[in-house]
Amino acid sequence: MQLLLVRHGETAWSVTGQHTGLTDIPLTANGYEQAAGAANAARLLLGDEFARASVFSSPLSRARITGESVVGPGRRIQVCEELLELDYGEYEGLTPAEIRHERPGWDIWTDGCPGGETVEAVGDRVDRFLQKIEDAPTNIAFAHGHVIRILAARAVGLPARSGQAFTLDTATVSLIADVRGKRVIKMWNVDPRLLSDAPGSRAHD
Repeated sequence: MQLLLVRHGETAWSVTGQHTGLTDIPLTANGYEQAAGAANAARLLLGDEFARASVFSSPLSRARITGESVVGPGRRIQVCEELLELDYGEYEGLTPAEIRHERPGWDIWTDGCPGGETVEAVGDRVDRFLQKIEDAPTNIAFAHGHVIRILAARAVGLPARSGQAFTLDTATVSLIADVRGKRVIKMWNVDPRLLSDAPGSRAHD
């Protein structure tokens, strides 16, 4: 199995650092450009498997639109509730600095969000997603920062909280794959611009 993970493009709240869970905030103009760049990276990394991959997305528009830009019009994208972002509850729309002003030392990975979702609960639902794709050779998933980090940790057998060790920027691509009998993180947080001059890139067409 291989799984290409794509975080959605930039939004106004990703620029300001506000927690964006279930708020259906749109991509910025730059976010649309980022999504277009991720399309070339996905094709380059998956090669011939790109056309055969099963495609999944969070229901939220910032992920779905990124997905549509990457895989192209007419391609089936399966909307998957398990790929929704962590529900930040009362902390939705707030920055970490604003939260720590009221709760010094707060950390989402250990302290959670009042009225929201725990990291472990997200781990349980991404486990269901991983079970769903276990027998599919190649998959692409479009989702959000925290849920992708948790998914990556669970995919390689780590606790959900281990996702805190992975940083993740907007519109980056990451690859989880089975290598010599072990499931590994083969690539992580790759900026598509770094691949634009790679051999075989469409930039050379």
